[in-house]
Amino acid sequence: MATRERNLELAKELVDALRKAELFITTVESCTGGGLAYYVTNIPGASDVMKDSFITYSNEAKLALGVPEQTIRSYTVYSQETALAMANAGRLRSVRADVSVGITGSISRVDPQNPNSKPGQVYVAVMYGQESLCRTLDIRPGERIDVKDEIIEKALQMALEIINKK
Repeated sequence: MATRERNLELAKELVDALRKAELFITTVESCTGGGLAYYVTNIPGASDVMKDSFITYSNEAKLALGVPEQTIRSYTVYSQETALAMANAGRLRSVRADVSVGITGSISRVDPQNPNSKPGQVYVAVMYGQESLCRTLDIRPGERIDVKDEIIEKALQMALEIINKK
């Protein structure tokens, strides 16, 4: 099955799980540019589980949302700590969110603003209540849209994992 179809299937499963548990989700996305929210909102009834989403494509946007400057300074913008801080900032700034996903990383090139970036290394964090999942993904090079879809697939799986754990 192609990744896009798989992502739509996972997004439907996620929307159904959120609806059943009466939960809301928000996303704070950098390198995926809102792609996770795109898949979720392609599912009929997504408005029952999502009120908002944030694209924080730059360091400045992450800071403006509420990611602590100290986190970026200490761990860099490309780290599990920053992904977790993004998820937390989204949860705090959201109209309503029980589950929050933060995604940061470098897809295809070294970021001139963040020279420590490693192309193909992406960080995903999911928060729900007191629980959190953080993972480092090593993504193989490819077409940018395909790479984003692969990251989104992992994020959808992680969101389902944390919801189904409770």
